[in-house]
Amino acid sequence: MPSLDLVSRVAARTTYAVRPYPATAVPTTFERHMMNRMGCGYSRRTWSQMRAAGGAQQWFAQQLTPASVPETALARQIPRWFPRLADDAPTRWARSKDGSHSAWVYARDLGNYTALRRMYSDHQVLETMVDFWNNHLHVPLQGNDSWVQRWDYDRTIRAHALGRFEDLLLACSLHPSMLLYLDNAKSVRGAPNENQGRELLELHTVGRTSGYTETMVKHSATILSGYTVDEGDWTTYYDPDRHTTGPVQVLGFTDPNRAANGSQLTVRYLKYLANHPATARMVARRLAVRFVSDAPSDALVAHLAKVFTDSGTDISATLHALVATDEFAASAGRKVRTPVDDLVATVRVLGVRASAPSNDESFAHAIAYLHRSTLVYQWPRPDGAPETNADWASASRMLTSFRMHWLLAGGYYPDSGVSYRRPAAWLPRSGLRLDRYVDHVCRLLLGRGSTSRDLKAVCQATGHRPGERITRKHPLAGYKFVRMAIVLLDSPDHMSR
Repeated sequence: MPSLDLVSRVAARTTYAVRPYPATAVPTTFERHMMNRMGCGYSRRTWSQMRAAGGAQQWFAQQLTPASVPETALARQIPRWFPRLADDAPTRWARSKDGSHSAWVYARDLGNYTALRRMYSDHQVLETMVDFWNNHLHVPLQGNDSWVQRWDYDRTIRAHALGRFEDLLLACSLHPSMLLYLDNAKSVRGAPNENQGRELLELHTVGRTSGYTETMVKHSATILSGYTVDEGDWTTYYDPDRHTTGPVQVLGFTDPNRAANGSQLTVRYLKYLANHPATARMVARRLAVRFVSDAPSDALVAHLAKVFTDSGTDISATLHALVATDEFAASAGRKVRTPVDDLVATVRVLGVRASAPSNDESFAHAIAYLHRSTLVYQWPRPDGAPETNADWASASRMLTSFRMHWLLAGGYYPDSGVSYRRPAAWLPRSGLRLDRYVDHVCRLLLGRGSTSRDLKAVCQATGHRPGERITRKHPLAGYKFVRMAIVLLDSPDHMSR
């Protein structure tokens, strides 16, 4: 076996010149950026659809009308893999109490359903926006009694994710999951619970810088009081006996609030907040931070806020304006993927194919823990998981993601209810030089041609040289393929978007 010193001296004399494999075409930088940022990650399938649509912007426009895009057969199967999600709320509650299907299992199933939809759906912009709004209007999957209606809350977000924010806010704010999670269901006359009244202002609409006061928080809670949840069927209803009356004023919204039944007062208030200029700025900034950069320009935020307001809080119109900006185009690769984003993108680019689960170790169940980070929609606070790079770039996070890449690229785990692409299937033809093989795999996994750095890293990780001929029996078309794959998947080009 050669000494490490000999290996180092050989490596030092080796030239790592790029040898392209142009037979494997690659998307443009902007096409790849659109898939990574607005979709669920680059993949050959999505790129083919993008080209068929006429380009990145045309594909994006199609995606804003999901009904016009045929869904994949696999995505249509996924709901059947989690049949208990279709239980009505009383059944969920009863099953949790008798232990036959506990609350944490319902939470795991919904989290995995969500992740699998992002992996296999062709409605990628919809899935991305469902994730965005679930984070913005956050209700944890295991938050107190709110979990019992969390499946329906997710369906509510899906129904409005590309529509009008006004409709989305109204539907989510009065949903039993939100009323339970933020304690509005506990409000009583004369002592309204302030939790939802506060978070509605601070997190969901106008934000801290809008100028609201503690008195306005109390008035916000007063306006919401009366909406509660029937703990028999777990549905929202209005109870006038729980409503606190008296004059209210919040950021220009005023009402004498004399009527015992204030249900329509609440609706008018929510619509007012949805259309408030501070809400437009808040939503615009949240969208810009998620889809452009950690520090979007004031000009971009102002532009998006104007479109949001002028369109009547139209989410699709605002997104269309965002992807048309130079700032969006220039931001490629500047956002770090979250661990779940990384899991989704890795599965897509490796062509991992799930099937119906048969046990808890099946892919559809085991992915809940594969990324070794916060479980899907289980961030413990009402503010939702962070969206900035520094929160997801720690050494420990990187190491757990590296481990995930290794398991998936090698087809090691999960090993039930899933099929992986065989290593030899990545080799386009037998006898290809290693330097060209690296370029080919780079194009498939990263959506770009290789660099000399990529080639050098692969050679160092595998112990092979650029000029070697790779046959179907070569280790790099077999058990060593995983080493080449993780060099590329562990790189910033894959772990950023």
